[in-house]
Amino acid sequence: MAGIANLIIARLEYGNVSFTTGNSIRFTVFGESHGPAIGGVLDGLPSGFEINTGEIAKWMDRRRPGQSEITTRRSEPDTVKIISGVTEGYTNGGPVAFYIENSDVMSEHYSELEYKPRPGHADITMYEKFGKHRPYAGGGFASGRLTAPLVAAGSICMQVLFSHGVSIISYIDRIGGVSMENTPACDQDYPYTFKTRIPDTAVDTEAHAAIIRAMGEGDSLGSSIQTIVTGIKPGVGEPFFNSVESEIAKMMFSIPGIKGVEFGKGFGFSASSGSNVKDEMHVEDGGIRFNANNNGGVLGGISNGMPITFRVAVKPTSSIRKEENTVDLRSMTNSTIRIQGRHDPCIGIRALPVVQTSTAIVLLDLLFAGGYLGRIHS
Repeated sequence: MAGIANLIIARLEYGNVSFTTGNSIRFTVFGESHGPAIGGVLDGLPSGFEINTGEIAKWMDRRRPGQSEITTRRSEPDTVKIISGVTEGYTNGGPVAFYIENSDVMSEHYSELEYKPRPGHADITMYEKFGKHRPYAGGGFASGRLTAPLVAAGSICMQVLFSHGVSIISYIDRIGGVSMENTPACDQDYPYTFKTRIPDTAVDTEAHAAIIRAMGEGDSLGSSIQTIVTGIKPGVGEPFFNSVESEIAKMMFSIPGIKGVEFGKGFGFSASSGSNVKDEMHVEDGGIRFNANNNGGVLGGISNGMPITFRVAVKPTSSIRKEENTVDLRSMTNSTIRIQGRHDPCIGIRALPVVQTSTAIVLLDLLFAGGYLGRIHS
């Protein structure tokens, strides 16, 4: 895989800024859905932190395709191969570079996408920006396949955060018209014991049936994901452009298919009065405590010590088996398309670990930037 190693080195030296995020902890993603491999570079970690490869594999398995009858039939082992930045199981201060081979590629299913963009997909905007040389098979680098490196890097960041008492719990609370109203008491693993990752037995069963119905109709379903972060002390984040909310939202909107983010009560504020959503304070054991958490643990862009809570909306996948209207880019005429290939009927199920681990990348960056976890080795 010498070619993969050269690609990683090129990314380290010349990485396009649109594929890189972060300030103190920087992450670069590279690759294409149907290329030889995808991967990433995680830079800024201090030396001496022990990496648990079993934890990386656990999170990769949670995102991995082909796991059940309600996920895509594409089958990838998604083994993460680290080629730099780790010595004898410990970070060595250099960039942690890794790649994940693409082994189950069927590009012939996507040949029509070269000139017939899928409605609701990035095919058309990729064409407008990059022209005929864009990677169109499987969506290229606009594919959900590129979320695998996010999970790999995020699982490492989660290990660092966990060692400092930070917990990130995510679960699905809605699929299509089926929703869970209560807030479950669960840890970060519990939602993954349910097929739909809605941690409620009755709602999980109902949502599973809804997905099966949608699949039978050649359709797909949207979903929403709730995240709760505990262990972040007050004072993390900046008032404006590097706020907790803006940094998390930037990452969330970088995940394909996410179209909405709300913190705390979110859009519910628009139908409320100030007297009903005030987060009043009191002194307890020499510290400041809040009576409510309508603002989701963030005030003025800065953490206030309460759990950081946010919810994202995941759209139904655009790749459905119904005939749809589109255009033919060769003749610039109206046309139709019926999508081939293997696609998730509800992408929120596999997006769940992506949201969870990607949050870890953002929070670790904010903690290091604010000096909460010590100096970063150069």
